[in-house]
Amino acid sequence: MSTKVQSQRIQGSATLKTLSIRLVGITLVILITACQPTPSPTPTMTSTPTEVPRTATPQPTPTPDPKSLIQGTVRLWLDWNPMELDSLHKVISSFHDQYPAVAFALTYYPHDDLRSALELAITEDNAPTMIFAPSSWGPELWQDGRLLDLTIQVDKDLRSSIDPLAWNQVNFDGAVIGLPLERQGIVLYRNRLIVSEAAGTLEELVSMGQQLKGDLSVGFGLDFGFMYSVSQLAACDGNLFDAKGNFNLEDEVGHCWLRLLRTLRDAGRVWFNSDEDLTLFEMGSSGWLMESTLESDRLSRLEGVRDLVIDPWPMYSETGNRLAGFIWTENLYLIKGSSPDDVEASWAFARFLLSPEAQIILSDPEGANHLPALRDLMLSGPLQIQMVASLSSGVPLPLQPDLSLYIEPLEGAVRAVSVQGASPELALDIAFTKIEQALINAGSGE
Repeated sequence: MSTKVQSQRIQGSATLKTLSIRLVGITLVILITACQPTPSPTPTMTSTPTEVPRTATPQPTPTPDPKSLIQGTVRLWLDWNPMELDSLHKVISSFHDQYPAVAFALTYYPHDDLRSALELAITEDNAPTMIFAPSSWGPELWQDGRLLDLTIQVDKDLRSSIDPLAWNQVNFDGAVIGLPLERQGIVLYRNRLIVSEAAGTLEELVSMGQQLKGDLSVGFGLDFGFMYSVSQLAACDGNLFDAKGNFNLEDEVGHCWLRLLRTLRDAGRVWFNSDEDLTLFEMGSSGWLMESTLESDRLSRLEGVRDLVIDPWPMYSETGNRLAGFIWTENLYLIKGSSPDDVEASWAFARFLLSPEAQIILSDPEGANHLPALRDLMLSGPLQIQMVASLSSGVPLPLQPDLSLYIEPLEGAVRAVSVQGASPELALDIAFTKIEQALINAGSGE
């Protein structure tokens, strides 16, 4: 099954399916029964007075830990794999040490089914209290009124502990619409068995790719789909949108960006939203790969990729800036409509998931292998350290509910320049016209 980011993370609506899988043995219910003290026997009076024993000094009644008084059920829906679920069980076990009265009900759905299952459950008043889902889902869920606003709950200490780029993926429309659990993004992989040294500049990368080209190698297999190409605007000091979410791609920035991609094209062969680049890298027929961090564990275990490393992005000499990849997050979202007890329990668990203890468990390379959302957590895996270093200079994936309207026109401009030989100026003008028309057709244009 393809794991390309385009199909996995950008499309907002999932295909409706009727199959759902209820995990057996994950529902944890803990009941605490108070023990009643045994009544003391009634003293018997005698005719002979007896000495009354001295009364013991009264001791204060211990104040119960407020955490132990929190009850309710965390009804969590997610699409995690078995290794991630094993790590999650460890997190829940640690959480129960502090919150013994909280119950859990975990339900697994395949990724393509999770969104549609959530929408159906909301209409039937049977929604979970929490879901784990990509940050790209957040804006639409928020605008549809599905999510709780966590702005008041997030204190200064929690806010400052989270990586700034990860924080960007939950800060939307003046509200905190979720919490980031894991950083994900596009990085530059290199097979050191094929290419021994990292390229310092884009021009060096192109030269090295051309030297590799031959019967057994394409040099650099390149996917120029939206998720892999548009983030390179950063090398030209550009962004798609301004701070208010308005389209903000200026002509000079766009021309610079398209010239960059035209140069990068010469390093190898170009595809659009294809698995061909991934397949060639796995076979050892491409020296580099622009791909999601989610592929790191699988790639490191392949026979054709015996010496995997993640490089810093090369510098573009025209601007002096480095190329970059998009960064996004896996978020937790609290769903509206739950009882106060369940909301309190779910927030307690949400806060615990952002603790160093929980994030360390989830970042274990032999377990979930997540890249933590916390900014200063020490990591042990070499690839994890390299990925975090790369993502720290990444480009936040735009949180735009209508992002899909921009994808085809921008990909069309990249295709026109890198494959068909059009000028950047003409290609960008055509893209702007198509975007304007798409916004008008969608009812969101001026």
